[in-house]
Amino acid sequence: MSEVDVLALPRPVSALIVDDVVLRPFEPADIDALYAYRNDRELVSQLGGFSVGYSRSDLATWIERRRTVTDEILWAIADVSDDRCIGHVGLYRIDARVRRAEIAILIGERDRQGRGIGTAVTRAVVTYGFRELNLHRIALQVLATNDRAMRFYESLGFTREGSLRHHQFRDGAYVDMVLMSILDDEWATKFG
Repeated sequence: MSEVDVLALPRPVSALIVDDVVLRPFEPADIDALYAYRNDRELVSQLGGFSVGYSRSDLATWIERRRTVTDEILWAIADVSDDRCIGHVGLYRIDARVRRAEIAILIGERDRQGRGIGTAVTRAVVTYGFRELNLHRIALQVLATNDRAMRFYESLGFTREGSLRHHQFRDGAYVDMVLMSILDDEWATKFG
């Protein structure tokens, strides 16, 4: 595959079916689900890049901006049976020249967490990044206090690289962010 031109990233984003969910572009009907989980203090407290306090209008603007941003691909994670948005996943800060990106995922519906959806979706998106976008490196950041997430990413082959000290402020205290990544050859060795 030739080098990916960031401006040539697929628009609109193609849908991907992964087990019992579909990864698809966001739709206006997703705003209520986004509003619920993006304002869930307990859920957001485990995430590094989010805060609470979003209005529905903020989220409508956020969805619209995703359609024009040229260095990311973002999917809603929707239940395949009723198309209800249960989370989102994306490749961000895609740099075609260096062939790298960052991944972030959120399963917002609590009753869908811990059922393997995050694993299947992360595997599909990382595979998409390496095979379809010809990326060499996919990285992420996770709160140092989120041991469950770090174990999850390590189970997929991600390696801890270092930390950003006092990078987030949560519950009245500064928290480090752990940097993790995986390379295309490491992924291929683990998952073929």
